[in-house]
Amino acid sequence: MSLERFGRAANAAACDTLGQLGPSLVNVGVWTMWTPKIGVTALTLGAASNLAFQYSCGEFDAGVATPDNAARGCQELSSGTGDLAVFDSDGTQITYIKRDITGYTMSEPFFSPTLGTYLRTFRFQTIIGGPYDQELNYGLADDQYVEMRLDPGAVCGADIKPLPPLPPEIPPYQYTDPETNCELTLNFQGFVQESEGGLVQPVYLIENSLPPVLRANGGRIGGCIINPTIYYPGANGPGGGGGGNGIPLPPGDLPLPGPDGEPWWLDLLKGALGGIAAGVTEQFLESIFASTYPGLIYRMVSVCETNEQGDPISEVVEVPIPDLKAPDAQLARLDAIVELLQAGKNFKQPTCEPEKPCLEGDFRTISFRSTTTSPYGKSALRKRFRYRSLSGRGLGEVVEHWKDFSFQSGNVIVSHKGHTWGTPQVWATSITEGKRVIQHAAREAGFDADKVGEWVISGSSSPRYGVSAQMKVDTTGGFYWITARDGSNNRPTVGLTSDP
Repeated sequence: MSLERFGRAANAAACDTLGQLGPSLVNVGVWTMWTPKIGVTALTLGAASNLAFQYSCGEFDAGVATPDNAARGCQELSSGTGDLAVFDSDGTQITYIKRDITGYTMSEPFFSPTLGTYLRTFRFQTIIGGPYDQELNYGLADDQYVEMRLDPGAVCGADIKPLPPLPPEIPPYQYTDPETNCELTLNFQGFVQESEGGLVQPVYLIENSLPPVLRANGGRIGGCIINPTIYYPGANGPGGGGGGNGIPLPPGDLPLPGPDGEPWWLDLLKGALGGIAAGVTEQFLESIFASTYPGLIYRMVSVCETNEQGDPISEVVEVPIPDLKAPDAQLARLDAIVELLQAGKNFKQPTCEPEKPCLEGDFRTISFRSTTTSPYGKSALRKRFRYRSLSGRGLGEVVEHWKDFSFQSGNVIVSHKGHTWGTPQVWATSITEGKRVIQHAAREAGFDADKVGEWVISGSSSPRYGVSAQMKVDTTGGFYWITARDGSNNRPTVGLTSDP
């Protein structure tokens, strides 16, 4: 069952998500579905602790998110009119968005695929006490804010209340299902609260680990190819029953966010929780059945076949599927499963999995920060690299090994598995660059990664993940974000920089 598999994947990813968001977790925005209109509330420390408890997460440091300060001053007038203006960080006015208004609202930022940038939706009131019936999308730079300039005699009736910021972008979580051996990628979408005072839950976009271009040229199949799906565990959290809620992504371009920046799937998810079948609308179903699904080739390659001389050979069974509309496209894919299952029975089968090594060594955690701001957010990219080491080196030697190291991030995922140090993973601009990062760690750990274990290569086709940037060791706060400790239960120690 896909939902059961998605539930196991979400349970595995939740603690990693909380750990990555830890420095800016408290007061981060949570989408509320218990209000008549979907809104945003701030995640409290108690709610964050309860979420970590529900998923049995280990200890992690929880910092406070910076409020969204993109709107300042007065929001609604009790008399008179004003003009909404844009200012840069030093207070210099840049332009006007709307003149002669009596109030305005501003949404959370959302990404516009058409324009390739982040926008906010502004809605305007032009009569005291009247409706907010005029709308405009406008993109603010990271160092800009808006403020209403009041005309002479105008009186402010309500000031702006800072919005809780939405969670920042974090790297996807790679998951291998223990029951099906399917490899999935979980992209964190945000937090949702189904009822007032209820458990806050993460929402994920779950898709195959291999991007489509790699799947088309071979890769694992056997039931592991899935449609990208928005998955929500449900109000009861892990183990709450029901299998959670899944919303398949529609074909083509995704729908735009709502008027307050809410994701397209929130209304559908709210509908599903309210009893609407699968949470989909009539228009959503029409878009599925009116679309043509591109053709593809399913391929199964043998691994144990030999020729008459006993030399290994590869036999290939391919099932081509042409461009088709629904439901013929789905039926053709189901029919392909029968042929591929038969091929799997005909091929000689591997009989056992390789034995997993026992994990040994002291934990090392290296935190990197980009030298430039992310094109999809307001802050620098952050990446955390972790492994175990048997070298016995102290913190000072580990810091000396890593402090001047840098690499170029990207959309290629390079991992190393099958050795005692765990499964370190890095997002890099190329396979060679990813191996260079992991080999640098292996030298500190005391071995050559080419001579033990094995390399695993995958990637992402989404432009929002795997952004290319120069990554250096994070020195925020005057210390190197490099830790070395004896085990997961001990507090980490860090090394100071020369000029804190």
